[in-house]
Amino acid sequence: MQAAISQPLTGRIKFNWILSRRKDLLFYIGSALAGWLYVGIIFYAIYALNDPLRDAFLTLQLGGIKISLNLELLVVISWAIILDAPHVWATLGRTLFDPDEWRVRGRELRFSFIWFFVGPAAILLPYFVGALTPNLGFTTPLETLAVGGILFFVFFRLWAYYHVVRQHWGFFALYKRKANDNEALTNKLDYWFFNLTLYMPLLMFLTSSFYKNTPGFPPLGLQAPIFANLTISSILHPLAWTIYLAIILLYIGFQVKLWKAGSTLNGSKLLYMCSIIPLHFVAFSHPIMAVFIVPLVTIGHNIQYHCIVYSFAQNKYKSKTDREFRWVKALFKNFTTYALVGLVFTFGFYKGPWIDWLKSVSGLELDTVLLNSIGMMAGIKDPASLRLGERVFAAFILGFAMQHYYLDSKIWRVNRDKDVQKNLKV
Repeated sequence: MQAAISQPLTGRIKFNWILSRRKDLLFYIGSALAGWLYVGIIFYAIYALNDPLRDAFLTLQLGGIKISLNLELLVVISWAIILDAPHVWATLGRTLFDPDEWRVRGRELRFSFIWFFVGPAAILLPYFVGALTPNLGFTTPLETLAVGGILFFVFFRLWAYYHVVRQHWGFFALYKRKANDNEALTNKLDYWFFNLTLYMPLLMFLTSSFYKNTPGFPPLGLQAPIFANLTISSILHPLAWTIYLAIILLYIGFQVKLWKAGSTLNGSKLLYMCSIIPLHFVAFSHPIMAVFIVPLVTIGHNIQYHCIVYSFAQNKYKSKTDREFRWVKALFKNFTTYALVGLVFTFGFYKGPWIDWLKSVSGLELDTVLLNSIGMMAGIKDPASLRLGERVFAAFILGFAMQHYYLDSKIWRVNRDKDVQKNLKV
């Protein structure tokens, strides 16, 4: 035992990288630092501005254009345009332009377009029902008509968070796979540690005393008394905190036990979790912070995703000589081409000829509506405050994100997909 403990640190903690030490630390593990940058900006706004959601840090005058440097611009718009929309494009390039994907997953690719219509249908359904109820002798209350939209946007935000957590699990599992870290007890503890440390902060937020002060989040009724002064929140909140702290202490204790027993620790796995667990905790720790939960936890996910898609594409398409792969090979020819195509997609999406056409057809100020859709995706905009047409259009635009979530759940199954194993080199 003494001989094992006296081994050098590098022999006791092994770092097995997915790509390389530099790339993993920069893009996979270090990507969480981008989220911490946003945390710093938001914390400064909370303590420096009277109204952090609306006030600007300062206003720039560029020619005849005034640019307000507020949280919506510095956090939401910067995240959506520079990283998030291009990462949605990365999924489309990786699937719709890959002939192999159409052969293997053609049915799923066609089905994925359904997600563009789920949101609009959910929003419009109560209005459709409300138009029919007078024929049945009663009128649907006005506040009931907004239920479909509220439920849809809550569903979207929860799916967005779940999507990010599942990608984190994918990287966590890859670091375990690289280190051959698959002992039964370790696997079971890793599973519970991972899920509880990332989902308990969400439950702690939903049951917190400040949840009701968080703009854009609907009342859940968890603070309503169920017996005397007892509420659901008063039961679940301390329970969630207890579980959260207990699993962290248990996991640390388990690592200490392994160390004392002379086992080699999986350093990459532990370093990865140390980078994301505190961020997810802080993101749910304050009502203003929680408003920006989607960009806070998604920006690191975006950086990870760009890296893994580009690495996969380079390994798969670079050697392809078949004519049918010419388009996907051109899209991923080099990183400059990949990045430029992603930005062209983004600006074509947010500001292109189709926007002018839709403006003339719908009469909506779609430049504003598109920014509102980004805001609702990020959590900063309350859908109930927007007109029906704006909500429907925003829900349609969010179809790009939901299509991405759906396709991602199909194309990165490392344990089942030999093509993914080969081109991720795992």
